Amino acid sequence: MLDSLDFSNTESVVRINSVSSGLMEEDLQTVLQARNPPTTLMLPKVDSTQELDLFADVLYTTVQSNVHLKNYKPNLISMIESARGLLDLDDVLERGVELSDNDGPFTLEAVTFGSDDFCADIGATRTTEGDELLYARQKIIVSAKAYQLQVIDMVHIDYKNLESLKLVAEKAAEMGFTGKQVIHPSQIAVVQSAFTPSEAKIRWATELTQAFHEHQKSGKGAFTFRGSMIDMPLLLQAKNITNLYEMIDNKKEGPK
Repeated sequence: MLDSLDFSNTESVVRINSVSSGLMEEDLQTVLQARNPPTTLMLPKVDSTQELDLFADVLYTTVQSNVHLKNYKPNLISMIESARGLLDLDDVLERGVELSDNDGPFTLEAVTFGSDDFCADIGATRTTEGDELLYARQKIIVSAKAYQLQVIDMVHIDYKNLESLKLVAEKAAEMGFTGKQVIHPSQIAVVQSAFTPSEAKIRWATELTQAFHEHQKSGKGAFTFRGSMIDMPLLLQAKNITNLYEMIDNKKEGPK
């Protein structure tokens, strides 16, 4: 299927089975037979650095044994789905970044929260609002951002209710998530809209950044914009907005 589909400027992501399932190695060998291998692999239920190391070893061996995979280094999305995985998250991400930076077989790009399995693991009741998962979600955001990784929020289980999806997706964006999983095509547009900066936000961020650069040239101390004092955290928020908009715009245009 990977060889028969045209993904255009969209990333192809394949979720393989977890290390603990015993099926990870067979999955990798099957998926990487494709002449057009996926740009990104998703590894679920990552509970420890040992599991990440084993995955890295199998991926490296598989790539080295296939001539058509020369220079192949996929992105990796790690999934957190258990209490143990959450407790060991910082160690896992540190190891993932270390492997990425030291000629490892993948580049760790993002962390995803598997909420339903996490609820089952801790004995929580999954609700539409997701209050029972607030701590876990905040912890994952902080850990991922500490390593400059993208962080993808949980699925919205009430998939037919697009209005409630809009509310929780917008809240997730406000919390610091950079994306949200979807389980039905009807959810895509709603989620994309929630994580795309509005025209008003883009205009505010662009004008603030421009005003800051002009202020820097003047050599003056205090800086105000639209009647408010501006500090570095607010400037960084503006830069985050413009960077996100540019990234989205580049994806729409496709490769040059």
